[in-house]
Parts: sequence; C-alpha cells; structure tokens
Amino acid sequence: MNDFDQRWHSATQAALNATDNHAELPFGLATRVLARFENNPAESWVDLFTALGLRAVLASALVFIASAALVAAQCYDSVLSPTLIETPLSPRVFLP
Repeated sequence: MNDFDQRWHSATQAALNATDNHAELPFGLATRVLARFENNPAESWVDLFTALGLRAVLASALVFIASAALVAAQCYDSVLSPTLIETPLSPRVFLP
C-alpha cells in the first residue's frame, strides 16, 4: 500500500467516525483566507495562453492531418466517370 492509499484510508475512516457537531468557524478565518489569496502570486495570462494555445495548435494540427488522410484515402477510391443515372445528363454525351 503506497502513501496515498494509506492517507486516503485514514481520511475515510476519520470521516466515517466523525460526529455531526458542526462547530462555528474561528473569528477572522475569512480575513486570513483572503489575505493569503492576495499574497500568492497569480499566474500571468501569457503563461496560461501559451500552455492552452500550444494544446490548441497541436489538436488542430492532428485534426488537419487526420482529415487530409481521410480525403486522400477517399480520393483514390472514387471513380471520376459518371454513373449510369448521370450519363444522360452529362454534357459529354452530346459532344461529337
């Protein structure tokens, strides 16, 4: 059993054995949470857009390659001559 499993089992056992007494939050907890949030440096938008933009470019390239391969596979299988139904409507029939 690894460390995560051990912590997970101990947390679940503690949750199962917990009572339903809900104590009030300590005075000033919200202020401390907001102060810690403001002190943490936020990630810049450039880093976020760079990471997400790279994933978008790779995903669109993969879709492009897959669609190009599908079109190439269908292009070799298709015959460019008119079918029996299209033959009377084809202008090549009327040419000398």
